[in-house]
Amino acid sequence: MKSKSKIERKMRRKDNPELIRTIIMLKKHNSRIWLDVANILSNSRRKNNGVNISKINKLTKANDLVVVPGKILSEGELNHALKIAYLKISGKARDKLKKAELMTIEQLCNKNKEGIGVKIII
Repeated sequence: MKSKSKIERKMRRKDNPELIRTIIMLKKHNSRIWLDVANILSNSRRKNNGVNISKINKLTKANDLVVVPGKILSEGELNHALKIAYLKISGKARDKLKKAELMTIEQLCNKNKEGIGVKIII
């Protein structure tokens, strides 16, 4: 886990206002899970690859709560219902994720401030 000041320094290089707003909001919560997500989001783009639906399906069980600090891509199928929070999602992936409840990372953080039961998939 990085300190809040290191996350702040890495965030200064970002141009995307939505990403900056998300990182700032995550840093305000003192929960370790949200600081870890803020750290992942503040990394360079080449370190943050997309996550395919097949990987999400393989690493989760029914009714899990999942955070994808990056983009969800459409390769694969989802066989069970999930709650997925994401930064970005492709159009085809949104169409394939009918069984999942989709929300942004900000929405999930506001609902679950302590980050209880949240899995990070990178």
